[in-house]
Amino acid sequence: MNETPTLTYQKAGVDPEKAGKIISRFSDYLKTRPRDPALLAGIGPFAACYRLKPLLTGYEDPTLVTCCDGVGTKAMLALEWNQLAGLGHDLVAMNVNDLLCTGAKPLLFLDYYACGKLDENQLFTLLKSIQEGCELSGCSLAGGETAEMPGLYRDREFDLAGFAVGVVDHGAILGPSRVKAGDRLIALESSGLHSNGYSLVRKVITQEGLRPDGRPEFSQRTWADLLLAPTIIYVSALRELTGSLHAAAHITGGGLFENLPRILPTGTKAVVASQHWQIPELFLWLQKKAGLSTEQLLSTFNCGVGMILVCEAKKVEDSIAHLQSKGVKAREIGSVEAASPNSQPAVVWQ
Repeated sequence: MNETPTLTYQKAGVDPEKAGKIISRFSDYLKTRPRDPALLAGIGPFAACYRLKPLLTGYEDPTLVTCCDGVGTKAMLALEWNQLAGLGHDLVAMNVNDLLCTGAKPLLFLDYYACGKLDENQLFTLLKSIQEGCELSGCSLAGGETAEMPGLYRDREFDLAGFAVGVVDHGAILGPSRVKAGDRLIALESSGLHSNGYSLVRKVITQEGLRPDGRPEFSQRTWADLLLAPTIIYVSALRELTGSLHAAAHITGGGLFENLPRILPTGTKAVVASQHWQIPELFLWLQKKAGLSTEQLLSTFNCGVGMILVCEAKKVEDSIAHLQSKGVKAREIGSVEAASPNSQPAVVWQ
Protein backbone atom coordinates (compact mmCIF):
# COMPACT_ATOMS: atom_id res chain seq x y z
CA MET A 1 0.00 0.00 0.00
CA ASN A 2 1.47 3.34 -1.07
CA GLU A 3 1.58 6.05 1.55
CA THR A 4 0.97 9.68 0.59
CA PRO A 5 4.24 11.58 1.12
CA THR A 6 4.23 14.21 3.85
CA LEU A 7 3.87 17.74 2.48
CA THR A 8 5.08 20.25 5.04
CA TYR A 9 4.88 24.04 5.03
CA GLN A 10 8.65 24.08 4.57
CA LYS A 11 8.43 21.78 1.53
CA ALA A 12 5.80 24.14 0.11
CA GLY A 13 8.44 26.87 0.16
CA VAL A 14 7.80 28.67 3.47
CA ASP A 15 10.39 28.42 6.24
CA PRO A 16 9.06 29.78 9.57
CA GLU A 17 12.25 28.78 11.38
CA LYS A 18 14.40 30.89 9.09
CA ALA A 19 12.08 33.87 9.59
CA GLY A 20 12.36 33.47 13.35
CA LYS A 21 16.15 33.30 13.15
CA ILE A 22 16.31 36.53 11.14
CA ILE A 23 13.97 38.40 13.50
CA SER A 24 15.99 37.14 16.48
CA ARG A 25 19.17 38.45 14.87
CA PHE A 26 17.55 41.82 14.24
CA SER A 27 16.21 41.96 17.82
CA ASP A 28 19.77 41.49 19.07
CA TYR A 29 20.86 44.37 16.83
CA LEU A 30 18.12 46.61 18.23
CA LYS A 31 19.50 46.11 21.74
CA THR A 32 22.54 48.12 20.65
CA ARG A 33 20.42 51.05 19.39
CA PRO A 34 18.77 53.91 21.34
CA ARG A 35 15.38 52.94 22.78
CA ASP A 36 12.24 55.03 23.19
CA PRO A 37 10.95 54.44 26.76
CA ALA A 38 7.38 55.10 25.57
CA LEU A 39 7.54 52.00 23.37
CA LEU A 40 6.51 49.28 25.80
CA ALA A 41 7.15 46.34 23.47
CA GLY A 42 9.30 46.08 20.39
CA ILE A 43 9.80 43.30 17.86
CA GLY A 44 8.04 40.06 18.79
CA PRO A 45 4.55 40.54 20.33
CA PHE A 46 1.38 40.41 18.26
CA ALA A 47 1.06 44.18 18.54
CA ALA A 48 3.18 47.00 19.96
CA CYS A 49 2.06 49.24 22.81
CA TYR A 50 3.06 52.88 22.99
CA ARG A 51 2.48 54.99 26.09
CA LEU A 52 1.07 58.40 25.15
CA LYS A 53 0.59 60.23 28.44
CA PRO A 54 4.22 61.34 29.03
CA LEU A 55 4.54 62.37 25.40
CA LEU A 56 1.46 64.54 25.13
CA THR A 57 2.32 67.09 27.79
CA GLY A 58 1.98 70.48 26.13
CA TYR A 59 -0.59 69.42 23.52
CA GLU A 60 -3.99 71.09 23.90
CA ASP A 61 -5.78 68.81 21.44
CA PRO A 62 -3.41 66.00 20.37
CA THR A 63 -4.35 64.49 17.03
CA LEU A 64 -2.93 61.27 15.59
CA VAL A 65 -1.80 61.30 11.96
CA THR A 66 -1.30 58.13 9.89
CA CYS A 67 0.04 57.30 6.45
CA CYS A 68 1.46 54.45 4.39
CA ASP A 69 3.76 54.29 1.38
CA GLY A 70 6.35 52.11 -0.32
CA VAL A 71 9.49 52.38 -2.45
CA GLY A 72 7.92 51.14 -5.68
CA THR A 73 10.07 49.65 -8.42
CA LYS A 74 13.18 51.30 -7.01
CA ALA A 75 13.36 48.01 -5.10
CA MET A 76 13.75 46.13 -8.39
CA LEU A 77 16.65 48.30 -9.52
CA ALA A 78 18.33 48.05 -6.11
CA LEU A 79 17.98 44.27 -6.30
CA GLU A 80 19.30 44.07 -9.87
CA TRP A 81 22.31 46.23 -8.95
CA ASN A 82 22.77 44.53 -5.56
CA GLN A 83 22.58 47.78 -3.58
CA LEU A 84 19.87 47.38 -0.96
CA ALA A 85 21.37 49.32 1.95
CA GLY A 86 19.47 52.56 1.28
CA LEU A 87 16.00 51.15 0.64
CA GLY A 88 14.92 51.08 4.29
CA HIS A 89 15.94 54.72 4.55
CA ASP A 90 13.78 55.41 1.47
CA LEU A 91 10.85 53.59 3.00
CA VAL A 92 10.92 55.61 6.20
CA ALA A 93 11.47 58.88 4.32
CA MET A 94 8.48 58.41 2.03
CA ASN A 95 6.25 58.03 5.06
CA VAL A 96 7.61 60.54 7.57
CA ASN A 97 7.90 63.24 4.91
CA ASP A 98 4.17 62.76 4.30
CA LEU A 99 3.54 63.17 8.05
CA LEU A 100 5.48 66.43 7.97
CA CYS A 101 2.96 67.85 5.51
CA THR A 102 0.46 68.03 8.39
CA GLY A 103 3.01 69.42 10.85
CA ALA A 104 3.08 66.13 12.75
CA LYS A 105 5.94 64.73 14.79
CA PRO A 106 6.66 61.10 13.78
CA LEU A 107 6.11 58.62 16.61
CA LEU A 108 5.92 55.06 15.28
CA PHE A 109 6.87 53.14 12.17
CA LEU A 110 5.95 49.65 10.97
CA ASP A 111 7.22 47.79 7.91
CA TYR A 112 5.84 45.10 5.63
CA TYR A 113 8.28 42.89 3.71
CA ALA A 114 6.99 40.29 1.26
CA CYS A 115 9.22 37.94 -0.72
CA GLY A 116 9.33 34.67 -2.63
CA LYS A 117 12.09 33.10 -0.55
CA LEU A 118 13.62 34.50 2.63
CA ASP A 119 17.21 35.63 2.29
CA GLU A 120 18.71 36.36 5.71
CA ASN A 121 21.26 38.94 4.56
CA GLN A 122 18.75 40.67 2.32
CA LEU A 123 16.13 41.08 5.04
CA PHE A 124 18.64 42.01 7.74
CA THR A 125 20.15 44.70 5.49
CA LEU A 126 16.69 46.16 4.84
CA LEU A 127 15.65 46.08 8.50
CA LYS A 128 18.88 47.71 9.59
CA SER A 129 18.34 50.47 7.03
CA ILE A 130 14.76 50.97 8.25
CA GLN A 131 15.99 51.32 11.82
CA GLU A 132 18.58 53.90 10.75
CA GLY A 133 15.84 55.85 8.96
CA CYS A 134 13.68 55.75 12.09
CA GLU A 135 16.53 57.11 14.19
CA LEU A 136 17.02 59.98 11.74
CA SER A 137 13.28 60.67 11.97
CA GLY A 138 13.09 60.55 15.76
CA CYS A 139 10.49 57.78 15.70
CA SER A 140 10.40 54.17 16.90
CA LEU A 141 10.29 51.01 14.82
CA ALA A 142 7.38 49.35 16.59
CA GLY A 143 7.12 46.15 14.55
CA GLY A 144 6.16 44.84 11.16
CA GLU A 145 5.37 41.79 9.08
CA THR A 146 7.58 39.37 7.16
CA ALA A 147 5.69 37.34 4.54
CA GLU A 148 7.28 34.53 2.52
CA MET A 149 5.03 33.87 -0.49
CA PRO A 150 6.50 31.46 -3.03
CA GLY A 151 4.61 31.57 -6.29
CA LEU A 152 3.62 35.21 -5.90
CA TYR A 153 7.22 36.43 -5.98
CA ARG A 154 10.24 34.77 -7.57
CA ASP A 155 13.00 33.68 -5.18
CA ARG A 156 14.92 36.94 -4.56
CA GLU A 157 12.10 39.34 -5.47
CA PHE A 158 10.46 41.31 -2.69
CA ASP A 159 8.26 44.30 -1.96
CA LEU A 160 8.44 46.85 0.84
CA ALA A 161 5.72 48.95 2.42
CA GLY A 162 5.74 51.15 5.48
CA PHE A 163 3.22 52.65 7.87
CA ALA A 164 3.81 55.68 10.10
CA VAL A 165 1.98 57.32 12.98
CA GLY A 166 2.58 60.87 14.18
CA VAL A 167 1.01 63.46 16.44
CA VAL A 168 0.13 67.14 16.01
CA ASP A 169 -1.95 69.62 17.95
CA HIS A 170 -5.28 69.98 16.15
CA GLY A 171 -4.95 73.74 16.04
CA ALA A 172 -1.51 73.49 14.43
CA ILE A 173 -2.38 71.16 11.52
CA LEU A 174 -0.89 72.47 8.28
CA GLY A 175 -2.92 72.54 5.08
CA PRO A 176 -5.08 74.50 2.61
CA SER A 177 -7.14 76.20 5.33
CA ARG A 178 -4.04 78.18 6.35
CA VAL A 179 -2.86 79.13 2.87
CA LYS A 180 -3.76 82.52 1.38
CA ALA A 181 -2.90 84.66 -1.60
CA GLY A 182 0.43 86.40 -1.05
CA ASP A 183 2.08 83.43 0.65
CA ARG A 184 5.47 82.39 -0.71
CA LEU A 185 6.79 79.03 -1.90
CA ILE A 186 10.08 77.60 -0.65
CA ALA A 187 11.64 74.62 -2.44
CA LEU A 188 13.75 72.08 -0.53
CA GLU A 189 16.41 70.33 -2.57
CA SER A 190 16.05 66.58 -3.20
CA SER A 191 18.92 64.10 -3.18
CA GLY A 192 17.94 62.81 -6.60
CA LEU A 193 15.01 60.71 -7.78
CA HIS A 194 13.97 59.85 -4.22
CA SER A 195 11.52 56.94 -4.72
CA ASN A 196 9.40 57.85 -7.72
CA GLY A 197 9.48 57.37 -11.47
CA TYR A 198 11.52 54.17 -11.45
CA SER A 199 9.33 52.24 -13.87
CA LEU A 200 10.33 54.82 -16.49
CA VAL A 201 13.93 55.02 -15.23
CA ARG A 202 14.38 51.25 -15.56
CA LYS A 203 13.18 51.44 -19.17
CA VAL A 204 15.79 54.12 -19.89
CA ILE A 205 18.48 52.05 -18.16
CA THR A 206 17.70 49.11 -20.45
CA GLN A 207 17.48 51.36 -23.50
CA GLU A 208 20.87 52.96 -22.78
CA GLY A 209 22.58 49.82 -21.48
CA LEU A 210 23.65 51.47 -18.22
CA ARG A 211 25.85 49.64 -15.74
CA PRO A 212 25.87 50.44 -12.00
CA ASP A 213 29.61 51.23 -12.01
CA GLY A 214 29.42 53.42 -15.13
CA ARG A 215 29.56 57.20 -14.97
CA PRO A 216 27.55 59.76 -16.98
CA GLU A 217 29.26 62.61 -18.78
CA PHE A 218 27.69 65.14 -16.39
CA SER A 219 28.85 63.65 -13.06
CA GLN A 220 31.77 61.97 -11.32
CA ARG A 221 29.34 59.74 -9.42
CA THR A 222 28.43 56.27 -10.65
CA TRP A 223 25.01 55.49 -12.04
CA ALA A 224 24.30 53.42 -8.94
CA ASP A 225 25.12 56.33 -6.65
CA LEU A 226 23.00 58.72 -8.70
CA LEU A 227 19.97 56.54 -9.31
CA LEU A 228 19.85 54.82 -5.91
CA ALA A 229 20.63 57.81 -3.68
CA PRO A 230 18.43 57.53 -0.56
CA THR A 231 15.46 59.88 -0.15
CA ILE A 232 16.15 62.84 2.13
CA ILE A 233 14.42 62.68 5.51
CA TYR A 234 13.38 66.27 6.25
CA VAL A 235 12.28 65.76 9.87
CA SER A 236 15.23 67.39 11.66
CA ALA A 237 15.21 70.36 9.28
CA LEU A 238 11.48 71.03 9.70
CA ARG A 239 11.00 70.07 13.35
CA GLU A 240 11.46 73.62 14.65
CA LEU A 241 9.96 75.30 11.59
CA THR A 242 6.42 73.91 11.31
CA GLY A 243 5.02 76.66 13.54
CA SER A 244 6.07 79.20 10.92
CA LEU A 245 4.51 77.35 7.99
CA HIS A 246 1.05 77.34 6.46
CA ALA A 247 1.42 74.14 4.41
CA ALA A 248 3.91 71.68 2.97
CA ALA A 249 3.80 69.46 -0.12
CA HIS A 250 5.87 66.30 -0.48
CA ILE A 251 6.83 66.13 -4.17
CA THR A 252 6.43 62.43 -4.94
CA GLY A 253 4.61 60.51 -7.69
CA GLY A 254 2.86 62.96 -10.01
CA GLY A 255 5.54 65.58 -9.43
CA LEU A 256 4.89 69.30 -9.15
CA PHE A 257 1.56 69.47 -10.96
CA GLU A 258 -0.15 66.76 -8.91
CA ASN A 259 1.25 67.38 -5.44
CA LEU A 260 1.40 71.16 -5.02
CA PRO A 261 -2.32 71.78 -5.74
CA ARG A 262 -3.21 69.39 -2.87
CA ILE A 263 -2.21 72.05 -0.32
CA LEU A 264 -3.90 75.04 -2.00
CA PRO A 265 -7.40 76.32 -1.19
CA THR A 266 -10.11 76.73 -3.80
CA GLY A 267 -9.76 79.97 -5.76
CA THR A 268 -5.95 80.12 -5.68
CA LYS A 269 -3.03 79.10 -7.88
CA ALA A 270 0.66 78.54 -7.27
CA VAL A 271 2.84 80.55 -9.62
CA VAL A 272 6.28 78.95 -9.91
CA ALA A 273 9.14 80.94 -11.44
CA SER A 274 11.03 78.51 -13.67
CA GLN A 275 14.21 80.63 -13.49
CA HIS A 276 14.39 79.93 -9.76
CA TRP A 277 13.93 76.16 -10.19
CA GLN A 278 17.25 74.68 -11.27
CA ILE A 279 16.47 71.24 -12.72
CA PRO A 280 19.55 69.02 -12.08
CA GLU A 281 21.43 67.43 -14.97
CA LEU A 282 20.23 63.93 -14.07
CA PHE A 283 16.61 64.90 -14.73
CA LEU A 284 17.48 66.77 -17.93
CA TRP A 285 19.35 63.67 -19.13
CA LEU A 286 16.30 61.50 -18.39
CA GLN A 287 14.10 64.02 -20.18
CA LYS A 288 16.26 63.81 -23.30
CA LYS A 289 16.56 60.01 -23.32
CA ALA A 290 12.86 59.45 -22.68
CA GLY A 291 11.74 62.23 -25.03
CA LEU A 292 9.66 64.02 -22.37
CA SER A 293 8.28 67.52 -22.56
CA THR A 294 9.05 69.82 -19.64
CA GLU A 295 5.49 69.35 -18.37
CA GLN A 296 5.82 65.57 -18.60
CA LEU A 297 9.16 65.73 -16.78
CA LEU A 298 7.69 67.83 -13.95
CA SER A 299 4.69 65.47 -13.76
CA THR A 300 6.85 62.36 -13.40
CA PHE A 301 9.87 63.27 -11.25
CA ASN A 302 10.60 65.65 -8.38
CA CYS A 303 13.12 67.41 -10.68
CA GLY A 304 15.39 68.40 -7.81
CA VAL A 305 12.76 69.52 -5.31
CA GLY A 306 11.74 67.09 -2.56
CA MET A 307 9.30 69.35 -0.71
CA ILE A 308 7.66 72.73 -1.18
CA LEU A 309 6.78 74.83 1.87
CA VAL A 310 4.24 77.64 2.03
CA CYS A 311 4.76 80.53 4.44
CA GLU A 312 4.13 84.24 4.87
CA ALA A 313 6.36 86.55 2.87
CA LYS A 314 7.88 88.06 6.02
CA LYS A 315 9.02 84.62 7.21
CA VAL A 316 10.73 83.46 4.02
CA GLU A 317 14.21 84.75 4.80
CA ASP A 318 14.34 83.33 8.32
CA SER A 319 12.87 80.01 7.19
CA ILE A 320 15.46 79.57 4.45
CA ALA A 321 18.26 80.49 6.85
CA HIS A 322 17.02 77.86 9.31
CA LEU A 323 16.83 75.18 6.62
CA GLN A 324 20.33 75.99 5.39
CA SER A 325 21.63 75.73 8.97
CA LYS A 326 20.22 72.18 9.08
CA GLY A 327 22.01 71.20 5.89
CA VAL A 328 19.04 71.43 3.51
CA LYS A 329 19.45 73.67 0.49
CA ALA A 330 16.38 75.86 0.00
CA ARG A 331 15.26 78.74 -2.18
CA GLU A 332 12.15 80.80 -2.83
CA ILE A 333 10.53 79.72 -6.11
CA GLY A 334 7.21 81.52 -6.33
CA SER A 335 4.01 82.54 -4.62
CA VAL A 336 0.35 81.77 -4.08
CA GLU A 337 -1.96 84.06 -6.04
CA ALA A 338 -5.70 84.59 -6.20
CA ALA A 339 -7.51 82.90 -9.09
CA SER A 340 -11.14 82.89 -10.23
CA PRO A 341 -13.55 82.32 -7.32
CA ASN A 342 -14.38 78.62 -6.79
CA SER A 343 -11.75 77.56 -9.35
CA GLN A 344 -9.78 74.41 -8.61
CA PRO A 345 -6.22 74.91 -7.32
CA ALA A 346 -3.62 74.82 -10.07
CA VAL A 347 0.07 75.36 -10.75
CA VAL A 348 1.34 77.91 -13.26
CA TRP A 349 4.89 77.26 -14.49
CA GLN A 350 6.31 80.45 -15.93
